[in-house]
Amino acid sequence: MASASGDLGLRPSNVNLKSRSTGELTARDFQEYASPAFSPNGVVADGPQSVAGLSTITDTPSSAQGRIIRPPPFSRKLRKSLFIRPAETRGAAPGYLQSVKSALGYSWINVLLIFNPISWALYYSHQEDGAVFGTALLGIIPLAGMLGHGTETVALYTGDALGGLINASLGNATEFIIAILLLVKCEIRVVQASLLGGLLSNLLLVTGMAFIVGGIRFSEQEFRQTAAQLNTSLLTLAVIALVMPTAFAIALEQVAGPDQERDVVLQISRGSAVILIAIYISYMVFQLYSHTMRPQPDVEAQTQDEDSEKETPEMNLTVAICALVAATGLTYVTAEALTDSLEGIGRSGSVSTEWLGLILLAIVGNAAEHVTAVFVAYRNKVDLALAVSVGSCIQITLFVIPILVLIGWIINKPLSLLFDPLEVVTLFLSVLLVRFATEDGRTHYMSGVLLFGTYILIAFSFWYYPQNGTSFARLFECDA
Repeated sequence: MASASGDLGLRPSNVNLKSRSTGELTARDFQEYASPAFSPNGVVADGPQSVAGLSTITDTPSSAQGRIIRPPPFSRKLRKSLFIRPAETRGAAPGYLQSVKSALGYSWINVLLIFNPISWALYYSHQEDGAVFGTALLGIIPLAGMLGHGTETVALYTGDALGGLINASLGNATEFIIAILLLVKCEIRVVQASLLGGLLSNLLLVTGMAFIVGGIRFSEQEFRQTAAQLNTSLLTLAVIALVMPTAFAIALEQVAGPDQERDVVLQISRGSAVILIAIYISYMVFQLYSHTMRPQPDVEAQTQDEDSEKETPEMNLTVAICALVAATGLTYVTAEALTDSLEGIGRSGSVSTEWLGLILLAIVGNAAEHVTAVFVAYRNKVDLALAVSVGSCIQITLFVIPILVLIGWIINKPLSLLFDPLEVVTLFLSVLLVRFATEDGRTHYMSGVLLFGTYILIAFSFWYYPQNGTSFARLFECDA
């Protein structure tokens, strides 16, 4: 799903990447802060120089020239604009009729909405599981796009902080709803496979396709290296959180019984989940409040015309909220049919349910993100493409998975951070490959070929994944 702030990893919505591309501060920017302005030599300016002191940036000795001096990160005032976006900063809201037309026809993928009632009819008439699964899978795609479109539109009416919170909550709503339904049905392995599949799909498939499409049109594309490094560092942290329970399970396998081993893994996972959520909250504060204005010396300044563009919402706020509610409800009904049919397919043994969760469910859940990332990469906005793909991974690893672990604790379902060793190794190598592909702040189509080829290789390998799992299968046993 496309969403939140595109600067450091959250999905794009109300934050226009074309603005403040040089990271320079203006007098109006300094009015956002409670503390006085700082002179380049570190001396606090008082009196009239508090705002006018910005001019001293060019009047300092040569050693200080060119430096951008900003106040401490937490000195910014909590103004209303952080939560409610001023009307003059966006275009006029459309009427109700135009808003409804936008909700129903904003994308060609909405033609797939017809598969939702078809899947319901097949499901409630107890038809073949394969037919129910296929139609429900197609029906989920436009609903995921509608959720992203509604979230994006609502964020245009809010400030950066509130918009970021909305996108953090609804950015992966489709994956979250499917995971909750699977968790209630005790499909622990399928839950984990679908979440891991979402990570691999965003990291390799979506990013790879964006690099390929952008690289075919432009010989080389540039993006902010600092933002990419922070994103991959956060993903590396998430991989560490998944490695620890796996390492403990291997260490305890020979010296402890299955029950003790399972209890230890669950305790580690639940404690780690709380820590990951705390880190994600810190990241949100960092991106949406303390470091919303950062120097970006590697990005050329955009033209004044681009900076002055106003984003115009395609729906008014009332219709956007109604579209979100309707899409969420329809997604739940279709996901119910999808998960039940998945159980039937698993019992038939025709194909591994883990593979279906890892590949098919993940691709469907990320369909809207895939289209968005490829489209913006084609327009030479690689920063935005990475914000869509890698930002979604950050939301899943630091927010969605930990929240699901805690929900499983509440409803007495043994969902943990103990993933299959093959899955953990695959994720680690994928994060490592993305880190190498983005470390120099440049990309071309060959980088995309490497990422895309790796995803195909993983999908092919997991096709042979055993239906009953590996040696850790006993730790995923669950009573429905």
